[in-house]
Amino acid sequence: MHRPPKRFCGPCTACCDGWLQIEVRGHKVGKGQPCPFSVAHQCSIYPERPQHPCREFVCGWLVASSPLPDWMRPDQASMIMLAANFLWRGLPVDVAVPVGEQAKKKALDWMTRFCAENRRLLVYQIRDEWFAFGPPAFQTDIAHRLARGETLWGD
Repeated sequence: MHRPPKRFCGPCTACCDGWLQIEVRGHKVGKGQPCPFSVAHQCSIYPERPQHPCREFVCGWLVASSPLPDWMRPDQASMIMLAANFLWRGLPVDVAVPVGEQAKKKALDWMTRFCAENRRLLVYQIRDEWFAFGPPAFQTDIAHRLARGETLWGD
């Protein structure tokens, strides 16, 4: 059986660069503000990094079964993909978080095609606005949840 080669972060530090809203050792990481432990695009506490959120984080590009092409590494696609982050009516919902203001059009187009072809749903952000890709009922439900200020997935 052919297994794809294992991927590594390489120079990508998008998850630590402030695009995911996380808290590391009591320090809140906000939009565009890197983790205070990220020094010169390297984790200064890597061997002792906390379980949550650091060790638990699963980058959709890195997982062994990732369908994402090589060019969609987060720092190249300007998008972090969180695969099957939650379920809606039994269907997996992928979440695309932009690295910067928005993901590259090519990456977002690829994701929407992939989701359509594989019966997956997608929630993505452009600037500060969230959008839902999928059937109208899903789009409406997500819009209502967001309007009520609900969290769509775990923190």
